[in-house]
Amino acid sequence: MQFTSPGRGFILLYALAYAGMFVSFMPFVMVLLPLKAAQAGGGHAVQLLSAGALGGAAVASLTNILFGALSDRTLRRRGTRRPWIAAGLGVLSASYGLLLVAADPVSLLLAVTCIQIGINMMFAPVAAVMADAIPDAQKGMVAGLTGVAHPIGALAAVLITLPGLGGDAVRYALLCLLFTALTVPFLFLARENPVPLPPPPAPQLGRRRFDFVLAWASRILFQVAGNGLATYGFFYFLAVLDREDISKTSVEANPIVATMTGSTIVAVLLTLLAGRLSDRMMRRKPFLAAGAVGMTAGLCVMAFAGSWGMAAIGHALALSGLCVFLAIHSAIAMQLLPSPEHRGRDLGILNLTNTLPAMVAPLLALALAPEKTGYMLWLLILALGTLAGGAVSLCIRTQD
Repeated sequence: MQFTSPGRGFILLYALAYAGMFVSFMPFVMVLLPLKAAQAGGGHAVQLLSAGALGGAAVASLTNILFGALSDRTLRRRGTRRPWIAAGLGVLSASYGLLLVAADPVSLLLAVTCIQIGINMMFAPVAAVMADAIPDAQKGMVAGLTGVAHPIGALAAVLITLPGLGGDAVRYALLCLLFTALTVPFLFLARENPVPLPPPPAPQLGRRRFDFVLAWASRILFQVAGNGLATYGFFYFLAVLDREDISKTSVEANPIVATMTGSTIVAVLLTLLAGRLSDRMMRRKPFLAAGAVGMTAGLCVMAFAGSWGMAAIGHALALSGLCVFLAIHSAIAMQLLPSPEHRGRDLGILNLTNTLPAMVAPLLALALAPEKTGYMLWLLILALGTLAGGAVSLCIRTQD
């Protein structure tokens, strides 16, 4: 059972729910986890952050495939993936309560594990809905809308760190309220219909599978840089500011996160424009190339930045390139899924391109110890990976 070709109302509700997924974890990755690692880890903050990122990525890798497959089964039997989304909301909200009271490395890592379970219980079925419901001719536009979810999540991080909101409990509660409010309308208002979508014209099966492998490889290379930028951006800007005290409250983190607001606005506009134009032109690769070049250039600017202003410009360029590339790449990948019966499972496999890089980036950070040696070499390595990922994506032949 599948969705029919959707109208604007469905697309809007879906885009909001997808944004809710990013709001549910971007503030966690960008601010809450680094702050908790700083408070619980003391002089070993970066090491604890890396351990949390590694463990969380491992849990996410397994649970995304698991809940994707379970939502496939629920879709076949009940015509919906919604029960898993609703359950994930409850698990994630409770898990943030665990993070709030975590005061030592063990309790922090336990909270990280529970948060990743809740996130992927929601995210796996939500991501599969796009493959279920959106025809190829609209995938670029919808991918552009969902590509905005990343910077919206970053904006949520800005919001929950604003001065005057109250204590940590208020900020955590506000975060849970935000992602719940974005997701619940889809659960209650989006209509499902058993009329199947017409299948897209399929190329030769062997070529399609090879292109799926290329798409997987290109995204995993690109996401190493994306995850590194998200996880260690907080510490990078502290280094630019030449600040060593990272154990302050979330209010102290606000100037750092707020600096990302301008780059977020630029990323939103460019991603929406790229998605729409790729549908009209029916060509995706030029936008993949532009995103890869943009992020590579941005990371290089950040590597050599000698001032806060240059660092902010580099971050804006890198974030914009990241969002454009991932949005257009998603549109292509959705058209390459091998089996309509197992979209949730196959997207879970594709999601390894998000979770495995989240394990590589911390290992790279531990190896290079950028908090001691500086971030230049680390950022340049990420830039090379980004460029390689863009080059591999251009080898996909199934989609132009």
